[in-house]
Amino acid sequence: MAGRINLAKEIGQDLLRHKWQLLLTLVTLSSALLVIVITQGTRQMTSEYNELMAEQDRLDIEWRHLLLEQSTLMEHSRIEALARDKLGMQRPAPAQEKLVTQR
Repeated sequence: MAGRINLAKEIGQDLLRHKWQLLLTLVTLSSALLVIVITQGTRQMTSEYNELMAEQDRLDIEWRHLLLEQSTLMEHSRIEALARDKLGMQRPAPAQEKLVTQR
């Protein structure tokens, strides 16, 4: 019966004998993990970009609606009608107008 073999020593010697293969294996695994991390980051950024573009579209539509509403509310005839109907205001007759001058 042969002597006992030290398994740890044999593995260490085998790794040293095949150090290039070990190095290439580690580089390949590192590269694969890096590809996974970068791909996940890219997907996450693409998703965030799409959400931001949708938000921009929503805000653009809201802005256009607000501009339309502002132009409608600022229309002279609308303001005049609101002053007449809600506040009971009316345009004074020319005889009732008073001119204020500066001295």
